[in-house]
Amino acid sequence: MRPLVHSLSLVLVLACAGTHAQPVPAELAPTRIAVGAAPYQVQYATAGAGRYTVIFESGFGTDLRAWRKVAPEVAKSARVLAYSRAGHGGSDPRPEPRTIAQNTLELEQLIAAAKLAPPFILVGHSYGGLLVRSFAARHPRQVAGMVLVDPSDERFNPALRKLDAARAAEDDRKFAGFVPAKFQPELQLLQPVLDSGSLPLDGKLPDVPVVVLSSVQQADKPMFFLETEAAVAIKKDLHADFLRQFGDGQQVLTTKSGHNIQLEEPELVVAAIGRVIAAADRRAGQD
Repeated sequence: MRPLVHSLSLVLVLACAGTHAQPVPAELAPTRIAVGAAPYQVQYATAGAGRYTVIFESGFGTDLRAWRKVAPEVAKSARVLAYSRAGHGGSDPRPEPRTIAQNTLELEQLIAAAKLAPPFILVGHSYGGLLVRSFAARHPRQVAGMVLVDPSDERFNPALRKLDAARAAEDDRKFAGFVPAKFQPELQLLQPVLDSGSLPLDGKLPDVPVVVLSSVQQADKPMFFLETEAAVAIKKDLHADFLRQFGDGQQVLTTKSGHNIQLEEPELVVAAIGRVIAAADRRAGQD
């Protein structure tokens, strides 16, 4: 089995393959809601009840179906929200540039339209990890915890170039050719952020319980530089380093799943969310 390790463009192709034409379970039947001052329709699904609302952010180019194996389980003990960003799934496209800031604003609009109240547990896969961090930095008091599923890290591309600039550049050329035309404008806006090594945030992240799930699956015969043992080790170390800023952080490593841990080992994601909720409960009890 080839791993689906971290590169934005490769992830887009393979993660999309994991969600297209897949049904949404009955427990997570989506509907549409008018969002924003000039209303547009957003596809979303809510289920369950509880103190916390668990908000799921899908990876680049994927929609709410990415969480079909996770959200129904989490909804047994918490309220959940899964949605498709503008231009994804059943959500209307929008004319604004698809920047991290714009996607964050549109999540804020959806939360207001759906009348969701904090505390929130944020769950982000791949590119969704960047969006989770963006929202948490803007609204630190609303966030009780985070779970990042093989998240993108803005320091990864610079680290690969430092390791072998030529091979990293070749990966970029290959991956750009895989991205469907509808996602090319968003990729062109995101790529400079990933290449810069710096994620622009509107504040500091809250010191809340965090779990990062990292795929360290190895390819027998890597086709891409980022699939090599050295590159996977860099990703693992970056994820571990990210956690050092939190008083309660845990990294979960898996060799059984590739990039789409939420589809290949959904029980790991469900357990991570349960751990963060339990830790958030303990903290709330101490306040």
